[in-house]
Amino acid sequence: MQHRLVSLLCLVIMASSATAQQREGRRGPQQRGGSVSAEGVLDSGRLPDLQAFSDDGEPVDLRALATGGYLVLKSGCLTCPKFHASSREVEAAAVDYAPMGVTFYYFYKSLRHPELGGFVEAQNLEERLLHIAEARVKLGTRVPWIADSMDDSVRIGLRSGSNSVYLISPEGEIVYAAGEYDAEAFRKALTKAVGEPEQRTSVQDPDLPRLERNRQINETTDVRVERPLGMTILEIEPVSPEDTYYVKLRAEADRELLRSGAGKLFIGFYPDPIHGSKWNNLTPPMKYVLSAPDGSTVTPAEAVAHQGEGDTDTEPRQFMIDVSDLEPGATMRLALHYYGCTEEFCKPFTHEYLIRLIAEDRAASTFGFRGGGRSGSRSRGERQRGD
Repeated sequence: MQHRLVSLLCLVIMASSATAQQREGRRGPQQRGGSVSAEGVLDSGRLPDLQAFSDDGEPVDLRALATGGYLVLKSGCLTCPKFHASSREVEAAAVDYAPMGVTFYYFYKSLRHPELGGFVEAQNLEERLLHIAEARVKLGTRVPWIADSMDDSVRIGLRSGSNSVYLISPEGEIVYAAGEYDAEAFRKALTKAVGEPEQRTSVQDPDLPRLERNRQINETTDVRVERPLGMTILEIEPVSPEDTYYVKLRAEADRELLRSGAGKLFIGFYPDPIHGSKWNNLTPPMKYVLSAPDGSTVTPAEAVAHQGEGDTDTEPRQFMIDVSDLEPGATMRLALHYYGCTEEFCKPFTHEYLIRLIAEDRAASTFGFRGGGRSGSRSRGERQRGD
């Protein structure tokens, strides 16, 4: 009897081990971040033929960057706290390994946590380059930046998350990649590739600024609405993306709206800090007009925002809308009438958006709400919060 129990226990352990190995084989050895796709990062093979842009807007062939020495590509954006922390490690590694022929670049990708720090998604390349300029100042980075294309071709091609890193050989082969940056593992890969550096620079460089931790407010006020748990970021499209929209739209749907076409639609309007935008409360308040396909209803289809406190402010103007009888994938059209104001001017604009009842596929989520709890708003492909 005891012999049979021991045999059975051995079989269970072997089966468990095999299952674990199968899972590991499917996902590969690389680490995962919450913004990395289910496939994991691209961690082997030739670097794909991808085009990015220099910080002055010139096209850049990623493969060309890798000729002549090892190349490091590190993803980042203004709204990923984990990238903000890891950039200090990357800067230190660049000091140590750049003299050994390793070239370092950050590549700026779509936002991990839109709204964090007030930042909203760029709608054209010029705005993405302004994001880079802001990141360089806020993070004090010395490693140069390149920008992903507006169709996210680098992020998609590398299967990158918001805090991923890649090491590419002079022959253009990916020799190391991690979905979630790990300083020790990264340095180990660099040392294996080019040898031990003469020094190890401390990340406690007093010249590098430390960002304050920003957290959004999720509560109902005169200008905000509380968002419930589980909302999903929707796909939106500016009708004239090359124009400057001084106020940007964000849209999210609850589960019922995505599932059945009847539920809650959140829309918010955010003065874009990249342009120094603000509301001027001495001018008429903003107004939206939302048009839905025939047979569906949106209530209220139009509304005027409350004015904020003081003569000017940068608080978002938010609304919750009841929607019914909307087909999956349907498109709504929104017109935003507002005064776009900066320190230099204040004038009226009408800008339009298309809102699609489709989950955005950019691995993004709304981050760190307080007051009413987290909304958990996320786009398709986003797997966990807090990063």
